[in-house]
Amino acid sequence: MKSLCRQIKSGLFLAHVRASTGGATSRMNCHPFISGRWSFMHNGQIGGFEKIRRTLENTLSDEVFGQREGTTDSELFFLLMIDQGLASDPQGAVSRATGRVVEASRRAGIEPALKLTAAFSDGEALYAVRHATDDHAPTLYTSAFRDGGRCIVSEPFDRDGGDWQAIPPSSFVTMTKDSMAIRPFAPAVAKLALAV
Repeated sequence: MKSLCRQIKSGLFLAHVRASTGGATSRMNCHPFISGRWSFMHNGQIGGFEKIRRTLENTLSDEVFGQREGTTDSELFFLLMIDQGLASDPQGAVSRATGRVVEASRRAGIEPALKLTAAFSDGEALYAVRHATDDHAPTLYTSAFRDGGRCIVSEPFDRDGGDWQAIPPSSFVTMTKDSMAIRPFAPAVAKLALAV
C-alpha cells in the first residue's frame, strides 16, 4: 500500500477502517462503496436492520438493486440514496433515504434506530451528514490546514496539533476545493412503495 500511495496524487479521497456491526467482513462489505462516479462511507448502523432489510431492498428499482454486492446496512443505505436522486440532489437523496429507513422501522413495529455519520463524493465535491434518530450521532469533525487543504473525519487524528471543529448533530456538509457549507439536516417523510 505504501508504494502505491507514493504513485498517486488526488485532490479528494475517501479512506475507511472497517469495523463490522453486521454482515461478514469481506471485500464486498468494505467501504467505500462505489456506483458510477459516487463513493460512500458510513459510520453508524441501521438498528433492527434484519427486520427491515427486505422491505428496504424491495423499495429499490431493479436497476439499483442489481448493484447490491454485499450484505451490509451501509451499502443498502447508499443504494437507497442513489435510488432517491443522489446524482442531482445529494442532500435531498440522503434525507429521503433516511425517511425510508424511519418509515420501514415504524411499519415493522420497531423504534427507528438509525445512526448516520457518512461521507460521500462524486469526485468533485465531498458531502457528509451527521444524524441519529436518538440524537446520539457518531462524531464528525472538520479541519483546515496551512497548505489550504481541508478534511472531514469521524475522530480527529491529531488532537494536539489540529484545529478541529465538531460538526453539530443533524447537519449536512458540502465541501469543495474553495468552500465549505454546513446546513441543517432532517429526514424527509417517506411513503414506502415497492419498486416496479
